[in-house]
Amino acid sequence: MRTNFRIAAAATTTLVAALTLTACGSGTNSEAGDKPAASASASGPATGDPAGAGQDSGSGSAGSGTGSGSSAGSGAGKHSTGTPAKSTGKSTKKPASGGAGGGGGTDAPCTGANVKLTATPVSRPINHILLTATNTGKTPCNAYDAPAVSFSNAQSPIAVDKDTIPQAVVSLAPGASAYAMVRTLGEDDGTPSYQAGQVVVFFRGKAGMESTGRSAYAVLSKGVSVVDAQAMSTYWQSDLSAIDSW
Repeated sequence: MRTNFRIAAAATTTLVAALTLTACGSGTNSEAGDKPAASASASGPATGDPAGAGQDSGSGSAGSGTGSGSSAGSGAGKHSTGTPAKSTGKSTKKPASGGAGGGGGTDAPCTGANVKLTATPVSRPINHILLTATNTGKTPCNAYDAPAVSFSNAQSPIAVDKDTIPQAVVSLAPGASAYAMVRTLGEDDGTPSYQAGQVVVFFRGKAGMESTGRSAYAVLSKGVSVVDAQAMSTYWQSDLSAIDSW
């Protein structure tokens, strides 16, 4: 009876030991299976750099020959260093081309420095002078608004006929001319006239009727009678026919 009890006890002890060993082996395998990511990441940088992640992805498939190159390329494409492309700050848009009338897109006004002025008394209409301003420079200029006309430097400019405003700015290419007509006398109202032998012209700027740059003057081939209160000029024109009967 005692012998049977001892055999049973020994068998029980052996069974318990076997179960204990089995349990220990199972726990070790489970722990190793839970940490594959930690083992793999140990070969890459510890800083979390996206570039490091790309390299790690490539090394994981190195054993498959051509698969290594594919994986490395994929890693490089998916991960960015976060550095934005630098801008040069330069616009690729081309500047606008020159406007109509040979202006070349410039806002430079015509002045006494870049034009030659001539003043010619005409027979019809009577008591009128034709002004011609020719661009003698090498670049285009604009004859803005109307000439500021006087018959001496001491006088104020005469009036301007607002009904002669051109449809567009008169832009002169080198060698081109602009025209304006000047009336020296109106209807006789008893106001005394004086004789003038030259015409002085100031040029206008883009912003308005202010004068800009150097003045120009032209000597008349013969003296003309002038009454300042009756005198008047047209705006600059690119076509003489627009004012030849003004």
